[in-house]
Amino acid sequence: MNIFCIFTDQFKKTTMKKTITLLLGLALTFTSFAQTVNTGGPVSFTSSKLSDDSKIEVQVMPVFDLERQLDEDLINQANKVGPFRFGYEHITNYSLQNSGTWQTTEEGDKIWRIKFSSPGALSMNVIFNDFFIPNGASVHLYNKETDMVEGAYTSFNNNANNMLGSDLIKGESIVVEYFEPSEVAGQGRLLIGMVVHGYVDINGWYPKKVNESGACNKDVVCWDACGWVDEIRSVARISNGGGLCSGTLMNNTDEDGTPYFLTANHCGPSSMGSAVFRFNYDSGVCASQSTSSSTQTASNSINGSSFKASNAASDFGLLELNSTPPANYGVYYAGWDNGGASPQTGVSIHHPSGDVKKISFDDDPLTGAQGLSSVSNSEWRIEAWERNTTTEGGSSGSGLWDENHHLVGQLHGGQATCSNSVNDYYGKFSMSWTGNGSASSSARLSDWLDPSGSGVTSLDGYDPNGEFETPAFCLTSISEKEKNPNIFFEMYPNPASSNVTIDLVNGLDDVSVELVDMQGRLISSYSDVKGAFVSIDLSLVSNGVYFIKVISEGTIQTEKLIVE
Repeated sequence: MNIFCIFTDQFKKTTMKKTITLLLGLALTFTSFAQTVNTGGPVSFTSSKLSDDSKIEVQVMPVFDLERQLDEDLINQANKVGPFRFGYEHITNYSLQNSGTWQTTEEGDKIWRIKFSSPGALSMNVIFNDFFIPNGASVHLYNKETDMVEGAYTSFNNNANNMLGSDLIKGESIVVEYFEPSEVAGQGRLLIGMVVHGYVDINGWYPKKVNESGACNKDVVCWDACGWVDEIRSVARISNGGGLCSGTLMNNTDEDGTPYFLTANHCGPSSMGSAVFRFNYDSGVCASQSTSSSTQTASNSINGSSFKASNAASDFGLLELNSTPPANYGVYYAGWDNGGASPQTGVSIHHPSGDVKKISFDDDPLTGAQGLSSVSNSEWRIEAWERNTTTEGGSSGSGLWDENHHLVGQLHGGQATCSNSVNDYYGKFSMSWTGNGSASSSARLSDWLDPSGSGVTSLDGYDPNGEFETPAFCLTSISEKEKNPNIFFEMYPNPASSNVTIDLVNGLDDVSVELVDMQGRLISSYSDVKGAFVSIDLSLVSNGVYFIKVISEGTIQTEKLIVE
């Protein structure tokens, strides 16, 4: 859990050594499954002796050709080649031994600080190529204004890769601060091997974003997504250095919550030891290109992973996250199907251009294709996305679910855009399962997602937190943007069983009426309606929640209908 601590005032000058130790102990006690802990903030914030930051070593990053970078990005994004780039990666070599400023606190402990500046950056983040924190020590990162703080990273974040990637800090400078108690002097290791200059606002921090996702992308809090609230919780955005992809938390036949995570091979899973996996980065409202305040934190992130398997034939990559997402993240482990039968519909959930999570729909049967692979029939082809949806760069690695809510592939690439939503290709889960006949566990999924060798061909998803509460937007009238105050209708009875009557109280002409299910699939429709009443036959409609849509001159009003 990467907590952004917002400090509007300096902490009081009460940083006694015993107080720091007690705070750290309490934080570790109550957040033993979190990614960071609250140690009371950086030590320098509360020390008059260390408050003068003019003594900190400053490293100014070299200027790079931003226009050339953006031109290259446009070419790569056209076919969704590689991760979506949001930042320029400066390769560095700054350690506790060769750089930075060491200072001693009033209590005899030490802090080490280094500041990086990259003029014009919208955000900055760092990669520790060597990372080891002894007990009692901690690392924070913060901006020049000290109003955004990342951390603390502690010994809990130590991992087998000895690597760590930070989440983003807003602005064109970032300070790394390491606190080391005297009891563990000289035991910590930090080597900053990369500093990233963010030139795309992937967190929605600024009024106008650069290269944000296209307007046709549908937020996962829109009514179409109501049937997919579980799968939505399994999807995370991956930031790895200066690049972004999408991926999915996967269930296994032991259903033990092992945090296996599926993405694309072309996203570079073998180099994701320091990647940051951000869950629940969702918009607060439907049909908005901005995020609510509740979604602009890094409080749902997992830092780091270990590589398990990958294969270029079906373009899959499987990781295990360095820690299990805690209960308060509310994640879901996606189900899957390895049988290879053609899906009758397709749904993809992803982070296009690193934006808040979106959902895309193909309401037609999918066909097999070679696609972007060198192996025939290794991918599912999306001939055309429907409901005005698409994918983009940054969507790579995102899952594809069939009509049974089973994952059947992950996005390799394609040509789909808002203006031409055709030809996307997803590596087949069925081929990934066997690794195209591979005998190696590092080239196939079966060893990891079916560890007991049960031989099952499909598995439902797993919710470690029990039944998830239905979101409010699925229980009330639909998005305000989809309502038109000039179209008013009443329907009765509701709940209904054999039929429902639509009363167009304004007596509008040339109206279309649709009945759709929770997945947004059309059940029945009535075009060019004349008069004030429409009767819809429900005799063949299964019990459940549906929506009535009244459409006139491009505007829509939608209301919920219960069939029982």
